[in-house]
Amino acid sequence: MHLDLATLSLLGALQALLIAPLLLLATRAYTGRARTSLRIWGTVLVLQSLGWLLAALRGQVSDWWSIVLANGVLIVSYAETARALRLLLEVPQRRGWLAAIGLAAWLGIVWFGVVQPDYRTRVCIAAAMLGCYLGMLLWPLRHALRRGGSTAQRVMLLVLAGAAVAWGLRLHELATLPQVGLLRPTPGNIANMVYGTLEPVFATLGFLLMYNEAAQAELRRLARTDPLTGTFNRLALDEEGARMFGTGAGLAVLMLDADHFKAINDRFGHAVGDRVLATLAHGMGTLLRPGDILGRVGGEEFLLLLPRSDLDDARALAEALRAHVATMSLELDGEVQPISVSIGVAVRTPADRDAAALVRRADRALYEAKRAGRNRVVAADEAPA
Repeated sequence: MHLDLATLSLLGALQALLIAPLLLLATRAYTGRARTSLRIWGTVLVLQSLGWLLAALRGQVSDWWSIVLANGVLIVSYAETARALRLLLEVPQRRGWLAAIGLAAWLGIVWFGVVQPDYRTRVCIAAAMLGCYLGMLLWPLRHALRRGGSTAQRVMLLVLAGAAVAWGLRLHELATLPQVGLLRPTPGNIANMVYGTLEPVFATLGFLLMYNEAAQAELRRLARTDPLTGTFNRLALDEEGARMFGTGAGLAVLMLDADHFKAINDRFGHAVGDRVLATLAHGMGTLLRPGDILGRVGGEEFLLLLPRSDLDDARALAEALRAHVATMSLELDGEVQPISVSIGVAVRTPADRDAAALVRRADRALYEAKRAGRNRVVAADEAPA
């Protein structure tokens, strides 16, 4: 069966052109990084559509259109593809590198397309450029290959691998066949053109899956985060406490309360009180060890979960936190306002049936610390397991 590669190229252009406006319209309500990355992707589809259209006109229009402009447009689309994906993956976009690689490849293609025509060299230059761009995409996606890695990122890896295989076939033919050309129906050209026609759909599907995965992760994060302090909220603390308790390993809990916080709220207002809580959370966070979890229970109370900790570890950290907070005097409305915390400590014992029981003991110890004069650490009476 004879395949007209120019027609395939036009089909690829039409397909990309149809997908682009749908994607751009669907993202109007999005905000932030998601909207930016999806809009870049929509622009990529428009550029690819134009590039494939110009490529399909090879031999019917000037080489300045079908080679110089077509490759320039496609190079920009490949660079923007890499930028959109890197933006979605929250890694540096490397716009300078993307632009430098694309410009160098385009200048080489212009020289060997118009000044000193050499099709084989042009393809090698394009392949080298795409190899660089693929490398800049594959590196941040490499984590998807690990156990439990992102399914959406694995889909995108398959899409990129398909592009690499198609270009590999094209390069193989370049080295073995006596006559080559973009629209010559060789197996490598057919594979490259067919895949190029389908790639906008595959890549867009992978991109949208990645976006959805990132959006779901962000929603889960927001659902577990206290918006004022940026620490874990009560729901997340309950989940993490149950998880840590379920391991059977040593577990300590610190219940912290900002002393005389109501007086600060009454005197300076809730906005100032919120700033005090945010500063307090940040200051305590600087002393945490890997694996420790800090969260806000409510009001001016914080809970700290300490995995693999005994009573001595927990008391030492509690004293360090208390002393550190005592040095964090804040200037509120022109007045220096001292801050202190009272801390209750509890360590897991055989009598604790769940994490909630452990937290209740830490809460009772906190009450004893406040009754004893505040700005102190009190441990629960029970001996550690």
